[in-house]
Amino acid sequence: MSFSLAGRKSLVDEWVKAGKANGLYVMVQVGGAPFADVVDLAQYCEKAGANSLLTLPELYFRPQSVPELVFYVEQVAKAAPSLPVLYYNYPKMSNVQLNMPKFVTAATERIPNFKGLKYSSNDLIEAAEILRTLKEDQEIFLGAASLLAPAALLGLKSSIATIVNLFPRQALDIFNAMGNNDLPKVRELQEQLSLAIEAHSSEGSWVPTMKAGMEIVTDIKVGPPALPQRPLSNEAKERIASKLKKLGLA
Repeated sequence: MSFSLAGRKSLVDEWVKAGKANGLYVMVQVGGAPFADVVDLAQYCEKAGANSLLTLPELYFRPQSVPELVFYVEQVAKAAPSLPVLYYNYPKMSNVQLNMPKFVTAATERIPNFKGLKYSSNDLIEAAEILRTLKEDQEIFLGAASLLAPAALLGLKSSIATIVNLFPRQALDIFNAMGNNDLPKVRELQEQLSLAIEAHSSEGSWVPTMKAGMEIVTDIKVGPPALPQRPLSNEAKERIASKLKKLGLA
């Protein structure tokens, strides 16, 4: 969301190209911009070959009720009717705090291509209720990687979490261990992943810390964060690296 509309479209092109070359599924988050740009980007994604869309709510004139949120997501969905559309529920950042089970029910009734949500909330009671509300062709993607284990115990089987960019194997192993009923292993893996998350979050916000972590773990040079965010200091990077090495992750 720190990029211009032209910049976001350029990123869509590159990810679609990489997705086709590597067999990747490309979901594009189109929200967090003026509404006209959200619609424009949704239409562009459909033409460019993205696989699905994710949208934040309106962030200034925030939806005040479930019907208002459904209306907003419906407009985005109409802009790309051939693509599955999911809602990005991140109440801590968006300050849109509505009943998600009621939203899912209403959106499913009104929006043909509504297919679920990314759920970046720590309320697993609500997550479990959402899971019971979803249709067979819909999905809930957990955003909080520190809750993968308890969420898996409730039946959630999908996640879109920032830290998974760095440690996909650890996240997958948690789900696999849960499937094998190996609860001691699940607990061990979740603790390792949670400590890795804390190693980053203690040094700042997610974009600067994840960019630093990516270079520590993979040696992929991802560059500095877009303004107004700033890169971490070398001292902060060293502290992250030291913690990850103790966890056997770097």
